[in-house]
Amino acid sequence: MRPTTPYRPLDITVPFPELTAYARTATLLHPRAGAPTAADSSVGGPLLWPADEAWPLCAEHGRVPGVRPERARRYERIVEAAWARPRPDGTDGVPCTDAERAELDEMSRSGYQPDRHDGAPLPLLALAQLHVRDVPDLAAFAPPGTDLFQVLWCPFRGHEDASFGDYGPSTRLYWRRAADVTDPLSEQPEPTIVERKEFLPNPCVLFPEQVVEYPYADYLPRELVERIDAWEDAFEERLGATAPCYQYDLSLAPGWKIGGWDSWHRTDLTRVYCAACGTEMRLLLTIDSFGGARSWLPYDEEPSLPLYGPTGISAARDEYRAFVCPANPSHPHRMSGQ
Repeated sequence: MRPTTPYRPLDITVPFPELTAYARTATLLHPRAGAPTAADSSVGGPLLWPADEAWPLCAEHGRVPGVRPERARRYERIVEAAWARPRPDGTDGVPCTDAERAELDEMSRSGYQPDRHDGAPLPLLALAQLHVRDVPDLAAFAPPGTDLFQVLWCPFRGHEDASFGDYGPSTRLYWRRAADVTDPLSEQPEPTIVERKEFLPNPCVLFPEQVVEYPYADYLPRELVERIDAWEDAFEERLGATAPCYQYDLSLAPGWKIGGWDSWHRTDLTRVYCAACGTEMRLLLTIDSFGGARSWLPYDEEPSLPLYGPTGISAARDEYRAFVCPANPSHPHRMSGQ
């Protein structure tokens, strides 16, 4: 069954028609565990990367502690296998064998950083690849002549350009024309160590779905917000806890997505401006670790998905977002965590 979000509990533009002017589309990516190829749109899959183009590196990290990718993946396999076993009634925790528990404890005792980097430059991690043909809202951001968007990030935080707030890894965004990659790289590099296992994406295929969003409340006129608040209060008096909420049920879709509106649910609204020209920037990519209101839960998805969802990614508190300049796509992007 293709992941599909339920219809909204109600159309918020009926009681508040002025919201129609603020509507934006977003494309939810719906990552699901799979085995994508370099020809596919994916999260954590191989990139369609030219063999004659150098793979990006980061040389900003010395002998820092972290975890080898193979150890991080082993950890996840142990936990996944353990949870799949039947447990006696009344027992808590992960049902591991003694040997498995010893491996998990070794990771835990070191703060999940049992390994140390030798100081050599680190290849960036392939985070995502999206074709314009697959993701409707991507076309609005693509520079002329391009149809493929690729995202890589450093496996460590601590970069001056990483984000305002320093929540997540430094990212690099690439646009190219897929047809130009006639001799693709057959085996892409991987760093020998990552800061956290949650920076290492699981391979996922995508099931893009376009939805309509309305702004985070702080973007709206104060008078309109006050009327929405009063409407919500009256609705809650009638329906109690089941009453839909503008902020979480009727405006912003959670999940990995392209385009749409940005949420500022953990901080005050911070308008993001281009460092090169001063233009207010536009949300391009949202990396979501935890999802949101249950009313958005796709029909195929269980509420008890693994922590951080199929991608295994947690880059910030809840969301890690890339903003780009609408005036000039060559201007540097900015990252923000929420």
